[in-house]
Amino acid sequence: MFGEKMKINDKCRMCQSEKLVKFLDLGMQPLANAFLKKEDLLKPESKFPLEAYFCEHCNLAQLIHVVEKELLFRDYVYFSSGMPKVSSHWQGYADHVTANFLFLKNDLVLEIGSNDGILLRVFKDNGFKVLGIDPAGNIAALANERGIPTIPDFFGKKVAQSVFENHGHAKAILANNVFAHIDDHNGVLDGVRLLLHEKGTFVIEAPHILDMFENLAYDTIYHEHLSFLAVRPMQNFFEKFGMEIFDVKIVHAQGQSLRAFVAKSGAYPVSPSVKDLADRELKLGLDKKESYFNLAGRVANSKEKLFGVLQNLKSQGKKVAAYGAPAKGNTLLNYCKIGTGILDFALEDLPSKHGLYTPGMHIPVVNREYAEAHSPDYYLMLAWNYKDAILEKEKNSEFRRREGKFIIPIGDTIEII
Repeated sequence: MFGEKMKINDKCRMCQSEKLVKFLDLGMQPLANAFLKKEDLLKPESKFPLEAYFCEHCNLAQLIHVVEKELLFRDYVYFSSGMPKVSSHWQGYADHVTANFLFLKNDLVLEIGSNDGILLRVFKDNGFKVLGIDPAGNIAALANERGIPTIPDFFGKKVAQSVFENHGHAKAILANNVFAHIDDHNGVLDGVRLLLHEKGTFVIEAPHILDMFENLAYDTIYHEHLSFLAVRPMQNFFEKFGMEIFDVKIVHAQGQSLRAFVAKSGAYPVSPSVKDLADRELKLGLDKKESYFNLAGRVANSKEKLFGVLQNLKSQGKKVAAYGAPAKGNTLLNYCKIGTGILDFALEDLPSKHGLYTPGMHIPVVNREYAEAHSPDYYLMLAWNYKDAILEKEKNSEFRRREGKFIIPIGDTIEII
């Protein structure tokens, strides 16, 4: 049915177990970043199953329907520099890595999925050698123009071998919001093992599955996000490669994100934070499939409540639009069937999305000037993970002065503020 565009895994991508149990079905969905031009609206859209599975052996939550990576990542519309508050986030990230793991000015910092180079810029400005690897040709070209050397390719052992021959070992290898996007974890670790210095650090940052359970952040499920990371499955996986997680942090970026520090076994003492977070996962029952079935029930209830709120507002003649057009928002819009009958437009500050239409639901994406001229009564905050920054940004806006309100679409209750 899907030809070469998709494959279906019959084994867990971390432990290779066949004990995979489906716990959540979000339906047939388009690719979350496949925004459309106006002339493409009447053309058929590719849609793929969006279903989450639980591995009963290692407990990794994951997608088994794997869309061809060339289709997902070669031409990308997400630019890290355009996101609110990310500059301070990456500055703090770089400061921590520099203070703890980089000691010589010729140390190499390599980033997998480096996007437009916003993080590597900080390391370069501090005098370190940097190299980015990103498969999106359009974004890699922009990074190179900005002076951040970037290889437009997918990371794996072959690319790692080439980098090693030309640059030697990396003291820090960074993978931010990318490790969970990759199906072939073994290939990534083969490359990391080859490139990483004996005292080097591999840093992974990605949404933590705790966010799904604690905040009902089911919109983090889309075809790019193949795995929903937790400490315990990762510990077992890295052990196979002679590596270990020696420190972890929960950082509030993109919701609750896990930042895991990995090194060759014995390179660094293991912090108590690793066991503490693993215990927290167990306390939430993340080792039991029943917990995931319960999560699915909460998701269905949240969908029903949100749609009810929106229908009620429309029945009162209220005008509603979306605030933000993030990829995660498209999971929610398509699952909840929220289309142009409810939302007039989506306000987005990222210029690369202006003039486009959201995949599946075809909500027009507009700039701030248009949104202010057609201001709604309510904004559905699709970029809810930046809620605090958005509320601060808009506190003196004309929208708020007119008593416009935000609808927070994620949660066991639907908050209107």
